[in-house]
Amino acid sequence: MSSQRAKTTERSLHLIETIQRLGGASLDELTAEVAFSRSTIHIHLRTLLEHGYLAKEGEVYHIGLRFLNHGEYARSRKTAYTLAKQTVMDLADRTDEEVEFVVENDNRGILVHESFHPDSQFPSKERHISSAPSTAGIYYYLHSVATGKAILAEYSDDRIERVLDEWGLPRQTDQTITDEDALFQELEQVRDRGIAFADEEYVDGLREVGRRVEAPDGSVLGAIAIIGPKYRFTDDRYTTELPTLLDEAVSELEEDIRESYLEQYR
Repeated sequence: MSSQRAKTTERSLHLIETIQRLGGASLDELTAEVAFSRSTIHIHLRTLLEHGYLAKEGEVYHIGLRFLNHGEYARSRKTAYTLAKQTVMDLADRTDEEVEFVVENDNRGILVHESFHPDSQFPSKERHISSAPSTAGIYYYLHSVATGKAILAEYSDDRIERVLDEWGLPRQTDQTITDEDALFQELEQVRDRGIAFADEEYVDGLREVGRRVEAPDGSVLGAIAIIGPKYRFTDDRYTTELPTLLDEAVSELEEDIRESYLEQYR
């Protein structure tokens, strides 16, 4: 891959990420935050504003709604993603728990679909990481969640090393795996049993059961996890009942994806 990059594009992207991280920012705040000249920042902001990628409220710039159009397109452009959404909703209804569909993006996991059972009383992971009303688009470090482990287990050791080189093994809780050898040992167990577990590794008190979703060409499309409080994820329910249910649901999803793929190319 070429190492050449468009500096102008990188600067615009950096400003967008900074504005989102700050929850909105004025020109003065951005000038203090990023290593660009004030005039350069102003040109980028004006261009992004004119094209709808930013919105301005008083003197404060915010992320614009035009990104919503692109995000929804990205989430719906693959039939497999739409089929995964239905599986997520069905599992949430059957288990009375939170269910997520996550795919790898930028060597992290990005949340594509999530569903809650209306009777679930346990707060979602979202409340621990953001005040945003929508959870779609949240990034996870792959080593700290069941979906991420299920995805990593499908990768070669070299590719896993590239992920770790970029993001490391950040600690989310006292239970998060932060040792590389321990992570590789766990991934071997995931490969053997076909199911990944995360026991209070992302949020204290939260357990997860995950399984990868395979694409028709044999590559990993993403992963689905059932997530809930430790007091409900006990004994056989955590280690046997939910993994079996998840395995059956994902196997059906993979068959639906294959049939959709074959239908498309008939």
